[in-house]
Amino acid sequence: MRWTIRISFLLFLAWAIFMVSPFVALYDLGKAVEAKDIDRITERVNFNAVRNSLSRQILGEYMKDQDLEGAERDLATEAGTAILNPVVEQLVTPQALIDLLEDGLPEEATGGMAGTAVPLRFAMGSLKQAWSTFIFSESQGFRSVTIPVPVDEAKEKQFRITMRLKGTTWRLSGIELPVALREELIKRAAVASR
Repeated sequence: MRWTIRISFLLFLAWAIFMVSPFVALYDLGKAVEAKDIDRITERVNFNAVRNSLSRQILGEYMKDQDLEGAERDLATEAGTAILNPVVEQLVTPQALIDLLEDGLPEEATGGMAGTAVPLRFAMGSLKQAWSTFIFSESQGFRSVTIPVPVDEAKEKQFRITMRLKGTTWRLSGIELPVALREELIKRAAVASR
């Protein structure tokens, strides 16, 4: 009986550590952003996955207003990808991620746009705030967690950070941008393409 209790306790402890580990990784990423530690940021970010995530959502927002079907939609998607690619590439650099995660705005890609985004705050000021972040996060199986940041802001002002487990390391693999920032990036891409 004692062995059953010990093994159960060890399994519970391993499960608890696993459940908290993506939040610890996100906190570590936040500390790397504060310190502007490019090497640590590079370790914690899957840039290709972030590029794909940003491209999908910005292009999705762009195509939402288009009334196209079939081949026309495919051509518009290809054209939209070509137009938006320079904007997305400006977002997927270590410095742009520092700006985005520190200020809520990627300065190079938005041209210093002000007043539309909320800075991401990774610091857990209280146990209540940490608990809220944990409760409002969404797990997608055992290898992926989406975390709303900052948790105390309205949904339309939140970033949704996706952390994905690769090997034994949680890495940033997606950033869902607030609506206002997505719209601004689409406007900037349209202006840049003219």
